[in-house]
Amino acid sequence: MAATLATALDRLVLMISAAMAIFAGLLLAALYVIVQYEVFTRFVLHAPTHWTHEVSTFAISWVGLLAAPYVLRLGSHLEVDLITTRLPRGARNALGVATDLLGAGFCAFAAWGGAGFVELAHMMEATSASELDTPLWIPYLVIPVAFGLLALEFVARAVARTGLVRGREATSTAIHI
Repeated sequence: MAATLATALDRLVLMISAAMAIFAGLLLAALYVIVQYEVFTRFVLHAPTHWTHEVSTFAISWVGLLAAPYVLRLGSHLEVDLITTRLPRGARNALGVATDLLGAGFCAFAAWGGAGFVELAHMMEATSASELDTPLWIPYLVIPVAFGLLALEFVARAVARTGLVRGREATSTAIHI
């Protein structure tokens, strides 16, 4: 029962992380188009836009942060394992669970703080200092969303280390240093 529930939750977190990674990829493609459009209008038409810089700045933040949970899922974050690779498997696993839960706690705290920041920006009706006048709660929303998903990925990874998740190892392709 516990293994079935853990596996189902792990798959749900995977689906959400993968969806956000796909969204980040689409946003990156849109970012490419936006920047190319700006280059064309600025240097060919001699009529630069007033919106591409702000949109691309906000978009790059969303791309990097929304992809982070999926990158963690793949085990592709940098990992300094000089000491941990020398530990017995059980100790390495226990340390992994502890650090994953610590990471989840930090990310949950960052998500909670980010949600307060979004709420404050929305309450104050803060906007960007540009012609777009973008409500700042929109670009700030990436903080609680991305860190919340990252916290879920850390928890899913910790549960996977316990062996409750069928068909998944906690990290598969970590970049070892």
